[in-house]
Amino acid sequence: MSKPQLRGYIPPSAPLNWEPVTGEEPPLRVGVSFTVRWFRERAGVDYSERYHIDPEYRYETLKKMKGHILKSFPGAAYFWEHGEGEYATLSSVFGVCFVAMVYGLKPIYFADNWPAISPDEHLSVEQIKNLKPFDLINNPVVEQVFEQMDIIKRNWGVIDGYLNYQGVLNNAFKIRGTDIFMDMFDDPGFAHYLFEHITETMIALIQMIQKEQRESGFYIDSMSTSNCVVNMISPEVYEEFVLPYDIRLSKSFERFGIHSCNWVVDPYIDLFNRVENLGYVDFGSESDLEKIGRVFTGARKHVFYSASHLIGKSPDEWEWDVTRMCETLGPCDLSVPDIDLAIPDENIIRFIEIAEKVANAILYDHRDWRNLL
Repeated sequence: MSKPQLRGYIPPSAPLNWEPVTGEEPPLRVGVSFTVRWFRERAGVDYSERYHIDPEYRYETLKKMKGHILKSFPGAAYFWEHGEGEYATLSSVFGVCFVAMVYGLKPIYFADNWPAISPDEHLSVEQIKNLKPFDLINNPVVEQVFEQMDIIKRNWGVIDGYLNYQGVLNNAFKIRGTDIFMDMFDDPGFAHYLFEHITETMIALIQMIQKEQRESGFYIDSMSTSNCVVNMISPEVYEEFVLPYDIRLSKSFERFGIHSCNWVVDPYIDLFNRVENLGYVDFGSESDLEKIGRVFTGARKHVFYSASHLIGKSPDEWEWDVTRMCETLGPCDLSVPDIDLAIPDENIIRFIEIAEKVANAILYDHRDWRNLL
C-alpha cells in the first residue's frame, strides 16, 4: 500500500471508528451495524450513563451483545474479526460527545440511544472568546477516561479501543450550536478562533490518550475526522474554514482518514484529496464511484449502503449495486450502517451472502487484488 491506511470498524452499539488495515482483508470486506435500539430490544442492553463510565459493566454488556450477534449471524466474517479485546475497550464511550464534554457541555443519556448534547447546552460568544488552552490532565471528563483506562489496564492489561473524537466542524456544531454556520459569514475571525481552539485541543487530547494506550500494548497512532455536517456548507466554505484544520490534523498522526457519512460526497472529492496523507475515505453509495476510484488512489475506500435498501430493493438489485462497487472500487469496505428492528435478519444474511459471492466472482477470479492493498 502506498500510504498507511485505515479501515472502517463499527463496534457493537458504537459510532463508526477506524483501525489500521492488516493487509489480509478480503477483496470486499462486508460489514453491518445496528442501532442501539436494536440491541436494547434484542439483547436487553441498557446504554445509560453506567455503560459509558464503568468499564467492567461495559465489558459484560458488550460480551452479551456480541454473543447475540454471533448467534444471529454466524456466517458473517466481519463479526469474527475481533476477540475479547472488543469487550475491554474505550470504543463507544460517550458516543460522539467526548470532545464537547471536555468543553464543559453536559450529555443526556438514553437507555436505547447514544448520548447527546442538549440543544440548550451551547457556549456563548463571550465564553468562546475567553477560551484558553485546556489543562487537559486535570479536566474532569479526561480524568474520568483515564480512570477507566486504569481499570481496563489493571483487569485486562491492554487498553483496547477507539474513542470517537469527531471532527472540527462537528465539534463546533455541538459546542456552538447552529449559530456556527452563521458565524462563518458574520464573524469569520471568531469562527476561525473556535476552529483553531478545537483543533489544538483535539490533537493534544488524542495524542495524550493514545500514548497511554500504546504504553499498555495497544498500538494506535491514528485519527479520522468526522465531517458528518460538512454537506451543510458549500465546498467553498469547507475549503476556507475546515480544510486547513483537516490538513493540520492529518499531519499530527501516522494514519489519517476522512469520514463524511452516508451522503453524496461528489462536491468535496477534489478538496478532500488535498489532504496529502489521506489513508481512508468513506461516502454514500450514490456518490460518483468512478471518480472516487480515480482520485483516492492511496486511500482505502469505504462505501455506505443505506439500510433502507435491504427492504426497499430486491436481491437482484443488491447484486447489481455490489457489482458496481466492486468493479469500480475494489478492494474496499462496504457497510450497511444503522440497521433497525424493521430489517429482518434473513434480509441481512442474504445481503451478506450476495455481496461476498459477487466479490469472489469479480475480484478473486479477475484481479490479483492483494497487489492493490
